[in-house]
Amino acid sequence: MSIKVQRLNMDNSWWVEIDGLSFLVDPWLEGSEVDYFSWFNTQWHRTKPIEYDLVPDYDFVVITQKYPDHFHKKTLAHLNPANVLVPKSILKAVKKLLPDSTVMCFEESMSNLFETGLNMHHIPTSRKIDPIYDSFVFENGKESVFISTHGHGLTEEQKRRVLVLPRISILFTPFNHYQLPAFLGGTVSPGLEGVKHLVNVLNPKRIVATHDEDKHAKGLVSKFAKVVKSPDTKTLQELKYLKDRYVEISSYELQSIT
Repeated sequence: MSIKVQRLNMDNSWWVEIDGLSFLVDPWLEGSEVDYFSWFNTQWHRTKPIEYDLVPDYDFVVITQKYPDHFHKKTLAHLNPANVLVPKSILKAVKKLLPDSTVMCFEESMSNLFETGLNMHHIPTSRKIDPIYDSFVFENGKESVFISTHGHGLTEEQKRRVLVLPRISILFTPFNHYQLPAFLGGTVSPGLEGVKHLVNVLNPKRIVATHDEDKHAKGLVSKFAKVVKSPDTKTLQELKYLKDRYVEISSYELQSIT
């Protein structure tokens, strides 16, 4: 059995299909991301995202957090999806933006999402202050997809929760190390050490890098950001914990991952 995935941009927007059931993750297909004020943080894609009319059919949309590179209002309004799964922090905003959509808020575990047969497990971060970087598992009783858009230091309790789920077929996580000063949020993504932690805990069949686009950026955040980029594919595949697991996806072509 295979899981199909397709990039929708070179950052963190994906189409994922598990055994014929599909969803979008954090679609951002046009315009820029502005956090609070343009002078604070403005980012935009260096590589043009996929065209709207090329987005495959899907059953629902998942918005993983409130920031506009994840919750991109203009893209979401254009897509106007029938079903949306969101964090509590933006529940009211999404319902206002999409008054005709069915909008559901994350719970710890949710079965048969939107009557698709897919189940979701919310793995909250241990961070106590914003920004909140949660993770999610989507599974159909046979295979699981683990989505960690900013990496995740799993607690012992979370490890126990995840390890009773169906085998993780794909882990989505960032490979870049992105660091800000504590007053701007601290570690945005932990880099390869974070990847290694998740691989050691989850033992996924395949690993796909996400949220690592070298976007255009301006504003206060970009002046303070320190980014250590991931090594090239050859170097990654030579790492013992990634060998035969790492899958490079650098185009908008549909991929079947087995």
